[in-house]
Amino acid sequence: SPEQHRLAASRDTAAAMPYAARDLERLGYCYVPGESGDPSDWVLRQAADKQKRFEWKNQADYDEVGDAVVAYIQGQLIALCNLVPLPLPASLGADAHTVVYASENLTQHTGPLLVLVCGAAPGGAAGVWGRSLCINSTLKEGAMFDYIFRAQQLGWAVLVANPTVSDVAGVPVPGSECPHAHLRTLWNAYVEPCAASKVLVVAHSYGASATAHLLKTEASARKRICAVALTDAWANPPGSLLQEVVPEEGAAAPELAAASEAFKALRRLAAIVPAAFAAPSAEFAARLAEVSRNFVASQLPPGEPVAAS
Repeated sequence: SPEQHRLAASRDTAAAMPYAARDLERLGYCYVPGESGDPSDWVLRQAADKQKRFEWKNQADYDEVGDAVVAYIQGQLIALCNLVPLPLPASLGADAHTVVYASENLTQHTGPLLVLVCGAAPGGAAGVWGRSLCINSTLKEGAMFDYIFRAQQLGWAVLVANPTVSDVAGVPVPGSECPHAHLRTLWNAYVEPCAASKVLVVAHSYGASATAHLLKTEASARKRICAVALTDAWANPPGSLLQEVVPEEGAAAPELAAASEAFKALRRLAAIVPAAFAAPSAEFAARLAEVSRNFVASQLPPGEPVAAS
């Protein structure tokens, strides 16, 4: 049954949690509470001397620590934030599933729903805004815990997307072939059927492009999403949030020359989600402008407009 499917996903994810902590310990690290006492403030320290921070050795070691950090944080979405893992696709029968994280009462909750969307890997992952911040600073800055806790204090439900996982052990996850497809699948599986009075989204970096595509392709998303906070929103150059673009060979975009991996990735993306590359409708463009704001690092006071677009 669907409930058995959900419970299986929960058991599988919970079983992996101790291994994530042990993996960090094997690499010589652990998380300890930060000095602020904030429940989202955890800092990475060396297990042998908890006064010492992360020590750079080489890129391979950094990536291994980074993978362990991401696994640890995703375990804490359950243990610390009290979210439950849900399978995506939600239906039985797929050869592979990814996992998203949600409030226990997601379907029945009638108040606001906050959807959190990370940026591209390896910096972004479910529960992670910035992997480097989680390693070198604090989980209050680099993980999504603070957003989740504040939403819960307001009585909101929370749903954490997992747009950077497109396969499991080489087996493709249907409906999650790219971040754009993942968000549409997530929307139709878990947000569309839920009773939330309104939907709010926070999307970081390339998560902004996936969120824009959701608004572009789903009429119910344009209706129900009432606010989108983008942080350092990014789209593949020379495209924009309104319309992704595959530059023609020889066009002015040297970083996307035909032989480059970026160019090939854009071609693959266009085949998976052609709507992202279609001209925007006036309705979509107006709605995106109405409900979204992009927040960037600046020396100006918080809330001061940097530029209008």
